[in-house]
Amino acid sequence: MSQRTWLITGVSSGFGRNLTDQLLTRGDRVIGTVRDIVKVADLIERHPGTFHPETLEMTDTAAIRIWACLEKVL
Repeated sequence: MSQRTWLITGVSSGFGRNLTDQLLTRGDRVIGTVRDIVKVADLIERHPGTFHPETLEMTDTAAIRIWACLEKVL
């Protein structure tokens, strides 16, 4: 199976964290948003080429608009 790239919000805990772990373990790439990048330091260390954390506050409307524009470009 080919490697897929996923964009997941809230990868520092809960459902987002579990999904991210599973996808990285099977070899996919994850761009994951977090409020505090320190909380995903272990994922950065274990998956340096496939996990790409991005700081994003989901209550910041301007930041969300920027991400929405990036999605259209990608």
